[in-house]
Amino acid sequence: MSDVEFSIVLPCYNEARNLPPLLARYRQVWQDLPAELILVDNGSTDDTAAVLARELARPELGFARSVRIAQNLGYGHGIHTGLRAARGRYLGYSHADQQCNPADLFAALHLLAGQPDPEKALVKGRRARRDPGAELVTATLSAVATTVLGTLLTDINAQPKVFCRSHFARLQHPPLGFEYDLYVLHEARRAGLRVVPLPVVFGRRGHGASKWAFSLASRARTIRAMLAYVFVLRLRRRP
Repeated sequence: MSDVEFSIVLPCYNEARNLPPLLARYRQVWQDLPAELILVDNGSTDDTAAVLARELARPELGFARSVRIAQNLGYGHGIHTGLRAARGRYLGYSHADQQCNPADLFAALHLLAGQPDPEKALVKGRRARRDPGAELVTATLSAVATTVLGTLLTDINAQPKVFCRSHFARLQHPPLGFEYDLYVLHEARRAGLRVVPLPVVFGRRGHGASKWAFSLASRARTIRAMLAYVFVLRLRRRP
């Protein structure tokens, strides 16, 4: 493919204010590894494009590049577009809102590369020290998905997720929205991959509002969509 070993994808939707501090944090932890950081401008309507153009012109951020999507079609579409543009043998994705520690991506990479057969594993975050209400929602979604799909699925939306390029080749019919995390894990389980947890702690969002939990109604819509997609995946598995 290229001399890039690891590609990190961050979908960015209206994250203009978060990008400068986020890139500074990635620069601090960037390791001596042939790697790339791909920031996907996922149809943003704020100054994300201008901020990316300015920040990525800095020589010290030569490890980063951007991909532009003209119209936002969803979180999953943004991630998948970035992964399609990636050049690495290992692929990973996370969030751009500063909740996720950039060092977690490299910890996940080293954990995956240390597996007996990295092609048969996927590393994912496992969140600790969470609000009891958020933990209850996560546990309920995980329990429903595990029961309906007949395979263990826990903390589905935790980041990062890191896997080999061979797993990306399996992702032929991805959903456009927040169901993407469930789809990635479900396909990994179907393929017999070992899902390896990485303990992580999510911090606070740097600036702006959540794209899915900015109100009770938006949170409810996302949860309903996730639950409905569990049954979509179940129906796909019928002979």
